[in-house]
Amino acid sequence: MSFLVAPKTCQSKKGQILASTIMGSMIKRLVGILLVSLFARASGTDCGKWFSSDCLADSDKRYDKGYTNDIKEQQSFWKQYEGYWINEFFQVNNPITGKDFTQPSFSNPKMPYTGIPYKLRRAFYNESIVGSRYYSNRVYIYPPADEIFCNQTIPEGFLNVIGNGQCGVNGYSEDAGVYGTSSYEKDGRIQFLRSTGKYGANANPNSNMTAVDELTYFFASTIEATGFVNVFTGTFLNNLTQISGTQSSFVQGLPNNPILNTQVILMTKVTKEEWLAAIEQEYESANVLPEDRIDAAGIQGCFSGDACLTEEEWCTADPECSSSPYQEPDGTLKAGPIVGIVLAGVVVAVALIVAYFEHKIRQLRKQARHDFARRVAQSVTLTPGSRQLSPEALAAEFKKIDQDKNGTISNEELWEFVSSGKLGEMTRPEFDALYAVMDADGNGTVDFLEFCAYMSLCKADFNEAKDRMSIRQVRASFLAPTEASRSSFAEQTAQRYSSRVSMKVPSNIVEEDDKEEADEQNEDQDIEGKGSARQE
Repeated sequence: MSFLVAPKTCQSKKGQILASTIMGSMIKRLVGILLVSLFARASGTDCGKWFSSDCLADSDKRYDKGYTNDIKEQQSFWKQYEGYWINEFFQVNNPITGKDFTQPSFSNPKMPYTGIPYKLRRAFYNESIVGSRYYSNRVYIYPPADEIFCNQTIPEGFLNVIGNGQCGVNGYSEDAGVYGTSSYEKDGRIQFLRSTGKYGANANPNSNMTAVDELTYFFASTIEATGFVNVFTGTFLNNLTQISGTQSSFVQGLPNNPILNTQVILMTKVTKEEWLAAIEQEYESANVLPEDRIDAAGIQGCFSGDACLTEEEWCTADPECSSSPYQEPDGTLKAGPIVGIVLAGVVVAVALIVAYFEHKIRQLRKQARHDFARRVAQSVTLTPGSRQLSPEALAAEFKKIDQDKNGTISNEELWEFVSSGKLGEMTRPEFDALYAVMDADGNGTVDFLEFCAYMSLCKADFNEAKDRMSIRQVRASFLAPTEASRSSFAEQTAQRYSSRVSMKVPSNIVEEDDKEEADEQNEDQDIEGKGSARQE
C-alpha cells in the first residue's frame, strides 16, 4: 500500500484556542506600544499640521514669533508722536481746597513731588522711538516764585528754593527721563523700564503708555517707592501738530488730600532747531543760572549717565533680546487623525502578527513532520528493496504507538513515542503543532485513518530519513572490526538499494583473493548511492 493522499486538515480546538490566545496577546502588546508611542509623540507634536491642532499664533499675535516688535509698526500713532514737543501747563484749582496749583509751594527734600517752590509754566519733550525701544528726555524750566511766597516763613525741614539761585530772583530747571520698550503683548503698548531725574531713578514696571487708536493715547505711571501716581490722556489736534491732554498727579497714602495737581496740557510739535531755541529763550526769561541749566543739545541717549539703562538691563524686557512668556505650546493630535492612525496601525499590526504567526506555525508543523518521520523511520522495518510503507507496516507502527490498544492514539501516547527516540527530543510547541494537524477532526485522539493521512504528508521526510540512515549504516559497516560483519551488512545494503542503483555488490565480495577489488566497488556504490538519494 502506498501513502494515502492526505485530506484537508484543520487545527484542533485546543490548537485554535492556543493560536487565538497568542495572537490576542501579541495584538494587545503591539497596539499598546503603538498608542504609547503615538501619545508620547503627541506631547511634542508641531502645531498647524494636518494631524495636529491649530497654532495659537494663527489667531493670537503674542505667540507669533514673526510679528514685529517695532513700536511704530505695531501702532501708527507713535509715528506721529515721535519728535520734539513744547508743553504749556494750565493749572486747574483743587476742587476741595480751591488752591491754584500754578502757585509755588515749599519743597521737602525728603519727600519729592510734594512741592515745587516755583511756578510751572513750560516743559520740553524729546520723544524718540528706535525699533522696540522708547526714549523720552525732558527739560522742565520754572520761572522764579513771587515775592509773597518768598516772604513766607519756611517750615522746618522744607525749602523755598532748589539749586543755586535765590527765591523770587532766579528760576530753576531740571531734567527728567522715561525709557521703555514695546511689550510682549505686541499691542502697541510701551512699558517703562526706568525713570530718571525729576521723576527719580526708579524702575517702573507698572508704568506704560498705550495708544488707544491713531489719535489718542493713555499714560499711567506709578512709582512704588514714593507712591507717586501720574495719569495722562491726550488726543491729537490740528492736523497732528498738537496734543491736548489732562494730567492728574497724586501721592498714595498722604493724609487729608492726596491730590497734588490737575493740569491741562497743550503740546505743540516743533523741529529740533525750534525746540533748542525755545529752551534757551525760556532759560533767559526765567533767569536760570548757567550752573542750573540743562544742556538739552548734548543729550546722548539719556540725561543722567549713571542712571541710564545698560544693554543687559534693556534686555530684561525688550522683546528683541529677551524671551517672551508667550511660547507656542506643543500641538495636540486631532481626534480624526488619531483614530485613523490607530486603526491603520492596528490593521498593520494584525497583518504582521497574522503573517508572523502563520509563518511560525508552518515552521513548527514542518519541523514536527520532519522529526516524526525520522522517529518512524527509526522504528519501522521495510521490506527489502522497498521505500514505501505497506499497510501492514503502517498498522504495526500505529499499534506500537497505541499502548493501551484502544484503537486510537492519545496525546500522551504520541508524546511518549516521539520522545523515546535516539534522534533528539521534539520541543513541546513542535509536538502541539504536530498533534493539531494529525488530529484532523479535533476530537482529541488520532485514529488509524488520521494516522495514515498524516504519514502521507511525511512521505518525502520519511524517504530522506531512511536514506540518511542507510548511508550511515553503510559507512558504519566498513568501520566494523570483523570482516564477517562488514560482508553481512554490505549484502543488506545492496538489497536495500537494488531498486535505485544499477550496480550490485557480489555475494563473494569478501573472498580473500578479491578483497581489494570489492573495497573499491563498495566505495563507488556508496558515492553513487548518495548521489541518487540527492537526485530523488
